Order: sequence, then C-alpha cells, then structure tokens
Amino acid sequence: MVKVKTPSPIDYLNAISSKNNIYIKRDDLTDISLGGNKARKLQLFMKDAIGQQSDCIVTYGGAQSNHCRITAAFARQCGFKVVLVLSEPAEEQKFNGNYFLYDLFDSEIVWTKVNEVPETIKKTLDELKDKGYRPYFIQGGGHGNLGTHAYKLAFDEIVSYEREHNLSFDYIFHASGTGTTQAGLEVGKLLYGHQTQIRGVSVARNKTRGNDVIMNSIADYCDAYNIDKTLISKHINFDDKYVGNGYADIYPEILNTIKKVAQETTILLDPVYTGKAFYGMLDTIKKENLENKNILFLHTGGTPLLFNYAHLFKEM
Repeated sequence: MVKVKTPSPIDYLNAISSKNNIYIKRDDLTDISLGGNKARKLQLFMKDAIGQQSDCIVTYGGAQSNHCRITAAFARQCGFKVVLVLSEPAEEQKFNGNYFLYDLFDSEIVWTKVNEVPETIKKTLDELKDKGYRPYFIQGGGHGNLGTHAYKLAFDEIVSYEREHNLSFDYIFHASGTGTTQAGLEVGKLLYGHQTQIRGVSVARNKTRGNDVIMNSIADYCDAYNIDKTLISKHINFDDKYVGNGYADIYPEILNTIKKVAQETTILLDPVYTGKAFYGMLDTIKKENLENKNILFLHTGGTPLLFNYAHLFKEM
C-alpha cells in the first residue's frame, strides 16, 4: 500500500504578514491523488480494511468530495473495488474536478437524495454482500476514531517541529468540516498540555452543531484509547462567522485571498475549504489585533476544487 508522505513540511510565509510570524503546514503535499487531510485518515482506514480482509470500499460524500477522491485512489491502489454513494447535486454535475477523478479511478457511483442517505448506504452494502463482496464502509469525511487519530499524529509532527526550531505556535488555524481533523488536534493539545489556541474555521456547520460533533469525537477517542475524559477542555474554538450562506458559498473575499496567496507565495488554496479558512484567519488576526504571534495554518488540501470553480475568478 502506498504510504502518505509524512511528516508534511512546515514553511514560513514571510510575504503574508509583517506583524506576525505565519507558517503553513503543507498537508496538501501528502501526495496520493493531490493530497490533503483525508490522505492521513484514509491510510489508517485502508490498513484496517486490509486487516479485515475486505475487498470493496464504500463511502459517502458529495459530487465534488475530496474525501471520495482520495478514497477512490487509495482503494484502487490497494486492489479494492470502490463504490461512492454521492448526494445528488442541485444542478447537473460537470465532468471536472473531483468528479472527473472519480471516473479516472474507475469508481462505481450510486446517487442518492440527501434525505435517503442512510437507506441508500444500507441497500448498497447489502447488495454487495449478496454478490459475494466483503465491503468495508468508511463514514463521510473519514469520520471516526481513526480519522481523529490521524490528526493526533499530525499534532505530534507539529510538536516535533517546534522542538527542533525552538518555537511554539500561539495559534493553529484550519478549515473545519466533519470535525475529526480538529478533534485530533485538540486531543494532541490535551496530551501534550500545549497552550496553543486551535481555531477551526467552519466551512458549513453552525457553531453549536460543530462544537457538539467535535466534542463527541474527542470523547469517543478518549474512550477508545483510555484517556481521562475529565481532562478534556469544554471550550472549542469553532468559528462559524465565515460560512456565508452555507457549504461552498464562495464570496469575493475568499477569491481575493486565494489570488493574494497564490501571487505572493505560489501556494494554491481552494474556494470551499482552505481559501475560506485562510481568509478567516487573516480577518481574525486583523479584528483581534494579533501581533508578534507564531501562527500556523494547516493546509488541508482540496486542489481539484480550485479548477472546478475557475469560472468565478474569470468573472471577478
């Protein structure tokens, strides 16, 4: 099985701010199928699937899901059949971005209405079993303890970098979606007794829902790994101010941020996840008057989405 390229590099972005030291952890360079945070998680899921002697991977996501893209890539590399249960898009899906890559990896696609997802997944798994397959199901976004553990390990990398370079990050910003990336970082912070502030910039969920999912993920992980839950902080920084009108709502500030970062650093962000989070970070720095801080931005990938929304940049 191909291995994810870790530890991912941490680079200093001297062109972004004159008042703070901003760094970026390049999980977009984890390599498999254009990388991203899902690669870390799926490496653990695939190892588990192999251990269970499965021969087919089933997962759920949207028509342009980064998670489904990397799942398809990993599954094919491991010799598995791959079935993607995708929610039906509101408009006709164009053959580009992640949707194109599903086809490139010869994925079988099962479309479903959003309100019928659980039933469709169960039906799909039952049909595969009837055909003699041993399917392994992965929750959307790589949700679950393995997904959380992947970013506890990423926090280990961050601490190793700090020790090697004799610095400490005051803040860690990232795009927060299904919650296990932030949960894993929070677990790492807990275990090290680290003082950094982890700031999850929501790409879809409201603050109440986002906090609940992350806290539940942390609690589940602590139960599974015998960690004292009384040590868990009740305060999670999950910021929903930059969601806009919802998931994949792409407003001008996001597009301008992506252009600024590309031109000043050559690093590519996407408009659904990392572009929104990076804008949220810069706006938070400004509004909270942060100065002389060591700030780490976790680049969680999503490169194909940049091309999927290329027309928005042309229309600016």
